[in-house]
Amino acid sequence: MMVFDDTAKRKIRFQARRGLLELDLVLGRFMEREFEQLNDEELTAFVEILEFQDQDLLALVNGYTQTEKTHLIRLLDRIRQA
Repeated sequence: MMVFDDTAKRKIRFQARRGLLELDLVLGRFMEREFEQLNDEELTAFVEILEFQDQDLLALVNGYTQTEKTHLIRLLDRIRQA
């Protein structure tokens, strides 16, 4: 598992800024409310979530599609609730 320092967290914050307004709004709220409380395991999952293409990520966040990557489901739920 990766350990995230301040530099790595800044990179994640930058990656969380997306091209779709709807996604920016959802991820922005999540970043404000939850990001600082994430542990290294959750940050690893969040980085993996951010690797999805914008349209695919929006569909996941909106619940229109599901991922087969079960380790991401809990964090996706937290993103939806933010």
